[in-house]
Amino acid sequence: MVFEKAGTVSKQKFRIMKKYSFKIALSLFAIVAVLSSCYTGPIYDPYYVPKDRQKENLYYMPSAPNTQLLTEKNDFDFNVMLSASSKFSGSEWQASFLPAKHVGIIGSYSFAVNDADQHYMKYNRFETGIGYITSVSKEWHFETYAGLGTGKIDNIHATGSSKVRLTHFFLQPAIAVSNEKKTAQFAFVSKFSGVNFKPDTAFDNAREPFSTSGIKSLYDKPFHVMWEPALVFRFGWKDVLFHTSYLISADLTNSDLYRANNNFSIGMSLRLNASGKKSNHR
Repeated sequence: MVFEKAGTVSKQKFRIMKKYSFKIALSLFAIVAVLSSCYTGPIYDPYYVPKDRQKENLYYMPSAPNTQLLTEKNDFDFNVMLSASSKFSGSEWQASFLPAKHVGIIGSYSFAVNDADQHYMKYNRFETGIGYITSVSKEWHFETYAGLGTGKIDNIHATGSSKVRLTHFFLQPAIAVSNEKKTAQFAFVSKFSGVNFKPDTAFDNAREPFSTSGIKSLYDKPFHVMWEPALVFRFGWKDVLFHTSYLISADLTNSDLYRANNNFSIGMSLRLNASGKKSNHR
């Protein structure tokens, strides 16, 4: 009899525990369902790099126009400038020389980073050219330069790195107006460039889809045509001038390529005559 009563009690306890376990499980399911219905946003996988971080890396940057508006034989000009846009800051060195009355030579070097503290992108470029110069009148001046350039953009990605080498040729006509002493000059420049991109990547394409799409577009279309109109303003004294310019860059081949699309520069210019003779504007 004792064993029968003990067995009966155990069965009753089992039924009670089973009943309460079912109720607890049902309650937990209901709580989870309610909480889930309150959350309407997507669940982001931390595997993917945030798009804002991917946008710290650029694939093209325009340099300031190398337009120093020399007019006399043996004139020499050297510019040192700071340049910037919403996506980078840097510096530029430019030089030009007129070995003959209607012949000019130019050269420049550009350097920039995307941020003063976090150098996710570094850029440098060399450029040189030769041009034709003529004075339309005492106030109006026309010049056009053609040349070649080479550069490199190094990107540090969240998951690796990429390197984009650039080679380009350009045609840069400009028309300018100035006072008689050439101490105040204003010019409109229209630069056309054919740029060839050569990318090399070592980052995780799956984790950085935005960066991957940009690099892929360069593999698919490595040659781009750029149009870069600009305004140049120079003022000061016969040998030393303030120099400033603003340039807008348009990619006529792929407008979706992620890049810097403008350049504002400001700096100083030293202008001398190598022959030591006084020219018409001195």
